[in-house]
Amino acid sequence: MNYDQLDSFLYELTDLEAILQHSELSDEQIKERILFPDFPDGLHTEHSNSLVPPVLFPEITNPPAYNFTLANNVLKLNVTGDVFAISRHTRFVKMINHTHNLFEMNYIYSGTFYQEIQGERFELRQGDLIILNKDVEHSVDKVGKDAILINFLAKNEFFDNSFIYKILGDNILGKSIASILTNATRENKFLLFHTADHWQIRQTIQNILCETFGSKSTNPEIIKAYLTILFSRLLESDSYEMFMKKMVKTTNLPVVELLTYIDKNYLNMTLEQTAQDFGYSPEHLGRIIKKVTGKTFSALLQEQKFKHAALLIQMTDRTIEDISREIGYSNLTFFYKIFFKLYGITPKEYRRKLH
Repeated sequence: MNYDQLDSFLYELTDLEAILQHSELSDEQIKERILFPDFPDGLHTEHSNSLVPPVLFPEITNPPAYNFTLANNVLKLNVTGDVFAISRHTRFVKMINHTHNLFEMNYIYSGTFYQEIQGERFELRQGDLIILNKDVEHSVDKVGKDAILINFLAKNEFFDNSFIYKILGDNILGKSIASILTNATRENKFLLFHTADHWQIRQTIQNILCETFGSKSTNPEIIKAYLTILFSRLLESDSYEMFMKKMVKTTNLPVVELLTYIDKNYLNMTLEQTAQDFGYSPEHLGRIIKKVTGKTFSALLQEQKFKHAALLIQMTDRTIEDISREIGYSNLTFFYKIFFKLYGITPKEYRRKLH
């Protein structure tokens, strides 16, 4: 499948969409079809005598086993089958408020979508990409035939340690993505990337879709290779927003600049000097850093410093005492104590184990 064939495939109406484009379903009707797909056999719409097929969501190639439950009047999609699935969002019908038991990524292939996430309404345009943690409540408004949204659903086990630690790395944006992929964060977090001007990202997603929809037997290793490229490109992005529980938007200051500043200066920086450089009070900047990273400023710096120390232990023959002084710890006993707390072994054991 080439890119022109992919476009034809994505814009072509499915049998379900051919019925839905002349239909008008209420939220309750949609909920009934989702919760009770086998009863009755169909549903007459308000403007058509046609029966709407019982299952409205998800419409996935090689569909995994799934079911919906209802908790506090919110639908929850529980996927029990395949660890990774890609689908094209069904047009002409609203997807009412729901959550997932797994990671989700949405990409706006074309058109405009209105999506409500955790109570806040977003207008999403071509090239926008959202990464959602599990249990984030969201809905998607009804759209027409020219609007194409691609859904990526994945269980934690799809992204192995090699992907998490080698591709996403130790920078703070990568760690934020990793916390969503592995469900390590306790916050209902999501990231919104604006990639309309990033042709490499669009091309990579097109390659993923051609492999998924154009191959009789999709190769998961090829998909994973393309995803490696995709996430590597996302880490290069300088246009993204991060949202946390209770819709605290963390982009009131240049987040990318802040994270870059921390990555470059963690050995010699202070909260007071950083706050002054960014024009905020230390208290306010400390709260922002906690929301972005899930850690206090001091805990974040300590973690970054000891990652630096661990790398030096691994890659050089310098003495532990010398490395301890480089990261600002003149008390060698205290250095050993923190290192053991973080890594579960002593610095000497760490070096001996790696060698």
